[in-house]
Amino acid sequence: RWTGPDTLEQELGALSETLSQLVPVPGDVAIPPLPALLGRVDLPNREGWEALVHRALEAFAAHDLEKVVLARETEFQFDSETMLDPIGLLRRLLRHTTHAYEFCFHPTANRAFLGASPERLFHRNNVYLQSEALAGTRPRGKDDAQDEAYGNALLGSEKDLREHRFVVRILREHFQRFCGSTHYDEVPSLRQLHNCQHLYTGIEGILKHHDVDAALVEAFHPTPAVGGVPRQKALDWLAEHEPFDRGVYAAPVGWVGFDETEFCVGIRSGLIDGNTLALYSGAGIVPGSRAEDEWDEIENKMSSFLEALHDGPV
Repeated sequence: RWTGPDTLEQELGALSETLSQLVPVPGDVAIPPLPALLGRVDLPNREGWEALVHRALEAFAAHDLEKVVLARETEFQFDSETMLDPIGLLRRLLRHTTHAYEFCFHPTANRAFLGASPERLFHRNNVYLQSEALAGTRPRGKDDAQDEAYGNALLGSEKDLREHRFVVRILREHFQRFCGSTHYDEVPSLRQLHNCQHLYTGIEGILKHHDVDAALVEAFHPTPAVGGVPRQKALDWLAEHEPFDRGVYAAPVGWVGFDETEFCVGIRSGLIDGNTLALYSGAGIVPGSRAEDEWDEIENKMSSFLEALHDGPV
């Protein structure tokens, strides 16, 4: 229906009055305890994961794929007749997270999607565009010496550098399409998070046109860090072989504005459905990948969530 100027002014005034009455929640308000944990189910399980990685390696040998990102769904069931508190869980997660985009969507009374993603899809400020390649992973060390050793091993890993270069290559192609000028880091560096460290390459450019947000999302998503290379072949392979529906996992999460737009990649995330929490994380598979190593990598990526569930290191 048409809203005239007078009605619009009244509605804006009422909205302003409502907003002025909102009271911020103090950061020191106690977080309610989680219900008792009843059980955990991994999909695929260890045996299924090994078989899935083996099938991916066979696809590489047949030259059908160069890289595919396999994900795992880990479901936790809690002893509760009511829905888990998504805001309480997000606040717990923030205690165990650094350098991340924190988000929570609560679309229905019984479901919520939340997470703490370390990966930017893109950030546009007028015509200035930024993105990043974040692929290749090692855990953090128990002390400075071990931490440095893990980081140096990652920087020198041929397998991880190859996996990382796939993402950089595709990003450069996108930037060359949309931008008149671009610049990217010649050599990857380390992005160190609370529980793991990644190879990182930054890329930036000046857009040819301003109003391209929808086209950018369509082009950038899904990145090779959550799908694979070539993109459509990898997505088709995942649709056929992955044993669960990803749903909103790894979807673009962000906001759109006239002057500025920013999206992250909805990874390191979970879906609350009543008294269950399904966690999602993935690992990039390339020739030379080992199933047991990739399983452990996913476990490490989920560790911030697992710490939040247990309210301490795991």
